Amino acid sequence: MPIALLVAAPLAFAVSIQSNPVQVGSGAPLALTLEAAYQIALENNLGLKVEAANTEVALYNSRATWGAFDWVLDARAGYSDAEFQPRDVFGGSSDKSTEFTFDFTRPFAATGGTLKTHFGTSESRTNSAFQVEPRSTTDIISLQYTQPLMRGAWREYATARQRESEFEARRADQKLRETRQKLVLDVTFAYWSLVAAGDALGVAESSLELAKKQLDQNQRLLDAGTGTSVEVLQAEAGVATREEARLKAEVDVKKAADDLKQLLVPGKNAELWDSELTPATPLPEASSGPPVPAWGNAFAIAIDRRADLRQQRLAIDSASARHTRTKSERKPGLDLDLTASSQGFAVERSDALETTAQFDFPTYRAALVFNYALGNNSASNLERAAWASVRAARLAYDELESKIAAEVRDAVRQVTYQAEAVRAADKSLELARRQLAAEELKFQNEISTTFNILTFQQDLTQAMSNARRARADYAKARATLASVQGLLGEVDGP
Repeated sequence: MPIALLVAAPLAFAVSIQSNPVQVGSGAPLALTLEAAYQIALENNLGLKVEAANTEVALYNSRATWGAFDWVLDARAGYSDAEFQPRDVFGGSSDKSTEFTFDFTRPFAATGGTLKTHFGTSESRTNSAFQVEPRSTTDIISLQYTQPLMRGAWREYATARQRESEFEARRADQKLRETRQKLVLDVTFAYWSLVAAGDALGVAESSLELAKKQLDQNQRLLDAGTGTSVEVLQAEAGVATREEARLKAEVDVKKAADDLKQLLVPGKNAELWDSELTPATPLPEASSGPPVPAWGNAFAIAIDRRADLRQQRLAIDSASARHTRTKSERKPGLDLDLTASSQGFAVERSDALETTAQFDFPTYRAALVFNYALGNNSASNLERAAWASVRAARLAYDELESKIAAEVRDAVRQVTYQAEAVRAADKSLELARRQLAAEELKFQNEISTTFNILTFQQDLTQAMSNARRARADYAKARATLASVQGLLGEVDGP
């Protein structure tokens, strides 16, 4: 796929993105789905925009390197007027001349050779008696082609710098893709953290209501003469503890909302930061989502799709191209120089140009030019350094593969574990509800205490919180697995 298309094309998402833009910052509560959060982040995140700009820089820098094979025009126009003392009675005392030359030069990518065309014309006027005509014109046309035969020869060397720049541009594009995927992962984590924080606040509020009901019941029993003041005090202490937990959960919700806002629309606008975000996407069930792949299959996908691995493969290619260039530069210089020229001389300008253009008096020349730096220390050491860079890039790739293998194994393991954790948390929640119901019945029959009720209420609160947190962790584990495979947010990635 062309680099320009990769830069311009937006990231495709496996989830359905809303077509209508979502506005954040009105100050009013906003029901935000996970898909809408992706859309907002990709449109507004400053880090992603910076990386997109860097990708454009690399793209245009790559295109600029091909300008080395453009035609180059060099032109010169001059006039001279010389007055001097005659050396003898026949010598003149002045010379006036005008000249104009231009050259077209072009290197060739296919061979590494250079073609140079030259045209020059000069007109001279003198009062010297030795000159047959006081005015004369000399024109020259020449074609020169220089072909390296050893150092700097052929396409592999001629386009080495261009290939290096193309690899860097493609690396920048993969860096942009990696930044997109990381942004999607960060938004996913922040979104589910906000959901979990909101659920924790709901659990804390529910727990507080249970504690207040228990306090009210104990107070009525005390007023009726069947309860004790100790039980009332225990219930009041429970209410105070639950109120403290509710306040902390409320602060956690605000912190989680700010973390998500920073990813969606960063800035310092007060109206933005005061906007209330209400997650609208429910937590997934443990049975939802595709089956967990075997780690070997997931790793094979990661090898093909991970942006960091693609970047490292391109780094190897770039280092190899640099090594190819330095190997050529280490060789002796041996150039074949071919020249064809024609020169015309006449009084009239038109006659001189006609004689020159018709090649009436041609000159042909062929030469071999040899050049070698004795010792060749610079080129030799640069070639060794380039080869060391290739080896370092390959070792870095192997190290990255090993790291990714561990990440994939852990991600597969976590999805499996979190799915089981959700089922276990649901079972614990059901048991906690049944235990509390049984204890409340015992309390009504005066065979239990307020302390026991508060204990089972606390157990139920913890079970509710664990169940919601387990689902949020399962959603995060699913996102992490997609991320380590290089699939997060993509249908068919570039």
